[in-house]
Formats: sequence, structure tokens, C-alpha cells
Amino acid sequence: MNFILLFKSVIRFLSPGEPTQSATLLNMATYGDPPPPVPPIPPATKRSKKSPQETLSDFWDKFHSKYPGKVTSIFPRALYTSLLPAFQEKGASSTRNAQELYDAAARECREKVKRIIRECERTNEKFTDPDFDIERDPKKNCLNGLIRDGDQGTGGSGAAGDVPYVSSWDVKNSLDTLNAAQILGPSSTIPIDPTVVSRFLGGDSDIWNPFANAAAGKGAKSGSGKVSKRHGVRGSEYYNPGSIHRVDWIFDSPQFTMNGYSSSDIKQGSNGDCWWLAAVATIAHRKDLMEKVCVARDEECGVYGFVFQRDGEWISTVIDDNLYLNESDFDYYGDVYDASGKKARLHRKRHQTGSDALYFARCDDQNETWLPLLEKAYAKVHGDYKAISGGWPGEGVEDMTGGVTSTIATNRVLRKNKLWKELVNSDGEFVFALAAMGTEWDWQKSGLALGHAYSILQSREEVDEDGKKVRLVQIRNPWGERSDGGVGEWNGPWSDGSKEWTPYWLKRMNHTFGDDGVFWMSYQDMLSTFMYIHRTRLFDDKWTVVQQWTSANVSWVTGFLQTKFVVEVKKSGMVVFVLTQLDDRYFHGFEGQYWFELHFVLQQAASTTSVASDESKDGEKKKADAPEPEQICRVRPVHKWENRSVSCEVDLEPGIYEVLPKITAVRNSEGDVSTIKPVEEVVKEYAERNPQKLRQVGLQYDIAHAKGGVRNEDELVEKKKLEAKQKKESKKAKKRRKQKKALGIAAKALEGSAKVVSDLANEGKKTEEKKDTKDAVGKEGKKSEDKDQKKEGDSIAIKIAVKESAQPTEAEKPANVNTSKPGDGPTPEPKKDDEKEPKENKTEEKTPESDESEKKSEDPARPESRA
Repeated sequence: MNFILLFKSVIRFLSPGEPTQSATLLNMATYGDPPPPVPPIPPATKRSKKSPQETLSDFWDKFHSKYPGKVTSIFPRALYTSLLPAFQEKGASSTRNAQELYDAAARECREKVKRIIRECERTNEKFTDPDFDIERDPKKNCLNGLIRDGDQGTGGSGAAGDVPYVSSWDVKNSLDTLNAAQILGPSSTIPIDPTVVSRFLGGDSDIWNPFANAAAGKGAKSGSGKVSKRHGVRGSEYYNPGSIHRVDWIFDSPQFTMNGYSSSDIKQGSNGDCWWLAAVATIAHRKDLMEKVCVARDEECGVYGFVFQRDGEWISTVIDDNLYLNESDFDYYGDVYDASGKKARLHRKRHQTGSDALYFARCDDQNETWLPLLEKAYAKVHGDYKAISGGWPGEGVEDMTGGVTSTIATNRVLRKNKLWKELVNSDGEFVFALAAMGTEWDWQKSGLALGHAYSILQSREEVDEDGKKVRLVQIRNPWGERSDGGVGEWNGPWSDGSKEWTPYWLKRMNHTFGDDGVFWMSYQDMLSTFMYIHRTRLFDDKWTVVQQWTSANVSWVTGFLQTKFVVEVKKSGMVVFVLTQLDDRYFHGFEGQYWFELHFVLQQAASTTSVASDESKDGEKKKADAPEPEQICRVRPVHKWENRSVSCEVDLEPGIYEVLPKITAVRNSEGDVSTIKPVEEVVKEYAERNPQKLRQVGLQYDIAHAKGGVRNEDELVEKKKLEAKQKKESKKAKKRRKQKKALGIAAKALEGSAKVVSDLANEGKKTEEKKDTKDAVGKEGKKSEDKDQKKEGDSIAIKIAVKESAQPTEAEKPANVNTSKPGDGPTPEPKKDDEKEPKENKTEEKTPESDESEKKSEDPARPESRA
């Protein structure tokens, strides 16, 4: 046994004049006080009878899940088998050209739009999307997710015991509503600067502060100052649009695009999707990329078709042209006297016309519509507008281009020249976005909003007046303008109005100052100011995509899984490896109680050959193990909040390579209290609270999990139920067979008993009939004898029948009849009882004749006949 002894010396320094402890005790004794009590000896603890390993095993056993597993089906799949994608067996992989995958989805989208146009022509009605009808949405399912802020016990901001979070924009929205209702007065206006108010409310951040609460997930702030957090831990976004109208009602001369797509068109609205708008801005200058997303439309019918990528597959969707507006209709709060209609027209012109009237994202031009419609389509495929609040720009670029994003920490860049070359060539294989992060107390830095996403528009290397090369990067804030507090654009070197902008540089860069969200920075300042660079590699028809899904159990003790992916490279060249998990943005509320980090190692496959060495004495060759395979790259998340996928790209020679995955799990919790309910509990609660939204989100969840290699837990449960039912039926059938057999045996026994009884009855009947026959014969003989005796007159016989079991009484005995004639001798007296001859055994069988003769001989009253 190892024993560790710690000797600890405690010294206390006394102040002048302070008595020592012994003097204090002496003074106490002087006044007659009793000495301090001796502390009691603590009772001896009960020694455990278990070994240390048993004790530790019992401790961990409390945390082991007795029935581990994952919910893979919200609803029984038998209800909607036709809606699920084609099933692939476990281990199956798909190999297709990257362009072919997209072409199939785009073709499907165009066919949808054509069918809708024909239907609109037949019915003479504009298209209304039945799957995302924002006009008829009383529960606001198109705006909000399944679990909403204020739901009790679901981890929302209104959970029991939690303090509701109020942002500066919530205050502004509330005051605007009061102003519109004229509650504060007929002409009351209270201007509110959300940036100023945020200082009194604790500070809002553009993207939620990951350092303050990493378990909350990822999120982003809207351009208006709202805070959004994933998983419902804390959310301040409260959507309150004023009205809903169609495009031709909102815009005077609506056009889908005005002079094509441009990043300068983008302005953020009341949603926290700056990350997605930054992604749109990075590809907006690429007409080829934008046209791959915006596939088909008919503005007259009000139908628009778009294509996005989800979990490695291209999907298509169509929407109508209904949009949310900031202001309510003129008479929404009650009837207002307006005989001429002038007030209503003025209200519509000022508050409900043009791009500025839109509640969510909008274009800078007052008649351009492509951005709000694209945002609506992106919200629809994810279920609602709340689902696209908060994220990372790299994910948005992936969803619209099908590319693969790598997140680069700016303080880890090894070859800055190599990165610069990729930035300069951004019109080719790559597009870039930026993330400016801060701490809990920082919300701005050098004019930039922290916790916010930005787009890289272009990178240029120019020569100054002295012939020196200068590297500059043009960046854009998706807000499209500065906030009311002047935040949103860089105010350092090369910012608008800085000393670097000489007439030479203004002309060379063709730059003009303005509050448009666009600014320039030096390459070095960009690396030192922004924390992350999101680089997305684009794929064209030269690339081949191979993908395979699988599932694995995640242990609390982390390590590389037994499951591995084997890849054979037949030609040398660039290879991109991506390890991804399902995008839970499509089924908010069903994320579960854990979030996962992905890691993997890429290495050459272990060689199966071995090197022969010296022979042993018995003639067998000793084999030396092949050397350990060299790791080509080891990949892990750059930070813990962006965990949808990890990737690496590397030039490889022909050969066989292995990808070893590693997954770590982190519980969604604040402190010791879990903030997320299990999936099964959420289903039980919202099946009654909001069944329509549950059907929509649940179907998205099931579609996501209906992939090859993902174990169908519902099928396993149903299989167990079927096996249990079959076992129960088999047991019942066995019991029935046993009972039937017992009944058969009993029936045979009863049948035999009945036969015996029947035989006995028949035999008794025959005996009785035989006896009756003999009795009848005896009677006939007696009658004949009596008749003969009467004829002869010799004597008179009196016959008395007596049962064997009883003797006649004295009264029943007949009197002696004297039949003698005069002159005859005296009649002899009958014998007494004691003079009778002993009787034979009564149980002996007697014939009627013997019985009759016996009765005659035993009858004491029968006189002797005389001739």
C-alpha cells in the first residue's frame, strides 16, 4: 500500500501587544472559566467491504446508459416511406461527378416551376406556396422554430428560474409598436439608438460571444443589434413584422435583378443572418455562382425556384412572392376615418413601399427583389427564419456552392505569401469570408463590430508612388452601412478619409468614400484584426465526389474509432477529405443533449507485407512487423463552435489511404443543469402544443437520418416488438396445444368412463329384465300350483315375501290357520328361533328357484301340508 504523508506547518504572525494563545488560556483560567472542551473523537467510519476497483466500477456504473442509442425516426417510417430518399445499404458509397449532382437538382427545380406556371394559367391565380404560406400562419411557424423563447422547461429564455434576456432591439421594437398604435400620443416619436441602449442592458454582440458561453453553440447578431444563440440557451430575437404583401403590391416597378447581382446590393434586416449574407456577398460578384442558386422564376405568376446543398446532396425548392413588411396596414389597429383614402395612400407610400419597407434582408435598390426572395427560400428549406439566425459564413458558402470550407486561424498562418496568392485568385477556385471575434466585454474594435461576419470582395497588390508594393484587401459588412453609433466599418489605415488615400491612390483604386459598408485594409492589418478566415474551395465538372455515411457510438473516453474509411487514389493530384455530421439547422429542437466535435487522421494504409529475417532453429522464418504508417495530416476543429465539418486538402500519389475518425461529445448545459430536453421528451410535449410544426421539423429530422449506414433505430425497435409479439404468440400457441392435448386425454378418459357406465347400466338392465322374467315365470307357476291345490282341496298355502335385510314384526306375522279336519291328530307347533338351522352366507348369489325354496323353508309361519 502506498501511503503519502503531508506535514504542514502553520505560522501566524502576532501583532505587538497581542497575547499568545497560552497567555489567553491562562487569563481565562484566572477568571474561573472552565478550560475549553476537548473536541470529540470522530466516530470511526464503516470500512467498505469492496475492493478499490469495485468501488470505482460502481461509481462509473451510475453514469453508464443502460440502453444506449439515438433517435433516428420521429415518426414510424411506414407512414411516409414514399417521401424518404432511396435507401442505401450500410457500407455503400456513391461516386458521381460534382456537376452531374447539381444538374439533376436544377433540372428538377425547373420542372417544378413549369408545372406551377401551367397551373396558375389554368386557375388564373398567382402562386401561393402551400408548404410555406406566411399569409395563413396563425402560430407563426414560418417565423419561429419548434422550441421558442419563453417555453417553460425547454431551455428557452423563459425557462423556470431563468431571467428573461432583453436586447436593445427588443426595447426599440416595443416602443415602435406603441408609437404605431398611438398609445404614447397622436404624434409621439421616441428615437432610440440600439447601440446606446445596449450599454445599459449589458451589451449586445453581433455574433453571440462564444467565450461567454461556449456550450450555447454558434450564433450571429442581426444588423439591428439583436443577439441570437443556438439551441435555445439564450435568444433575444423576437420577430414582429407588421404586415404581409406580395411583390407587385410592395414595389412600384419590381425587378428580380438590376444590372445583375452585386455585393453592394445586400442590406441586412431584422434577422441574425449576417453570416449567411456575408456568404452571399462573397459570391455575388460571381454571376456563374449566383445563377446556379437562382435557377428559375416567373415574376408574373409569383413563383421562384432555387437550388441549395444539404448534407452533401443538392436539393431544390420553390416559393411564392409574399414578403414580410415592417409596418402594419393603415387600419390594422382599428377603423380610421379616411373618406378620401389619402391617409391610407400616404401611409402605404411612406411605410410599405420599396425595399426599405421589408422586414428582413433587402436590396439597396428600391425595386430590386432577388435578395429577400433568396433569403425566404433559404429560410424555407430550413423550416423557418429563426433557423437561419446565427452561423458561420463558410457554411453559407457551402450551402450555395457545394464547395468545402476550411477555417484558418490568422495567427497560425505559416506561409503568408501562399495565402495571399489564393486571395488574389479568388475569382477562380476559392472564395473568402472573415470573422471578427471578441471577448465578453468587447463589442467593437477599430470601428468593426466584433462577433460579426464580413466578406472579402477582392485583393489587390499595387505599387505606390515610390515603387513599393502594397497589398490591400477590400472587405464588406453585410449591414451595408454603419450603425447608429457609427460602428460597422474599419477606421484604421486605409479606411475612408484616412491619410493613405491620396489622389494617386483614389484614382488607382477607383475608390470613393461613402457609408456603404465597404472599406479597404492592408493585408497585414487584416490578419491581425480578424481572428478567422473562411476559405471555400469550389468544385466544377473536373472533380469527382465520393461520399459514404456511417454511424458510430461515441464514448466518454475519447479515442479514434474502430470504424475507418479506406480510399484508393489511382492518379496523383489534389484530394480533398471532408468529415461531416448532419446539419442540425434543419431540425432545430431535435439536436439532442450533446454536440459533437469531429477529428480525423489521414495516413497511408498499413502494409500487409512483412520483412523476412533470420531463420530460427526449427526452420521457421521470423517476420518483422512493417513500420507504422506515417500520418499525412491530422485535422481538428480550429475552434469548438464551428463543428459541422472538418476537412483537409493535400496532393497525394497513387496508393491506398485510411481516414481514422475521432468524435468527442460535450453536453449542452449551463452549470450542472441541462438546458436541452431529450428528443423523446420534446416530441411528447409538442405533439399537443404545436403538432403542425412538429410534423414539419420531425419529417426533416427523419429525412436527414434516412441515409445508408445510419442505423434505423425505429426499425430495430419495431423488430424487437415483432419478435416479442411472435414469442408471446408462440408461447400462447404452445399453451393452447398443451391445453388441447390435455382436453383430448380428458375426453378420452371421459369417453371410456361413459362406456364403462353404459356397459354396467346395460348389464344391470339385462339382469333386471332377466329377473323380472323369472319372477313372472315363478308367479305363473305358483298360480298354476295354487289352482291345482284348490282343485284337489288338499291344503291351502299362504305365501309371505320377506326381504333378506328385515324380519316381519309380530303384527305382520300371520295367524296360525288350522286346516285340519275333525278327527285328525294335533297340529305340530312351529319351531322357535333358537331351533332354527343356521343360515348360509347372504352374500352368495341365489337363483330364483333356490330363493323361493329357501323362503319356503325359512318361513316359520308356513304350515306343513298334509295330504
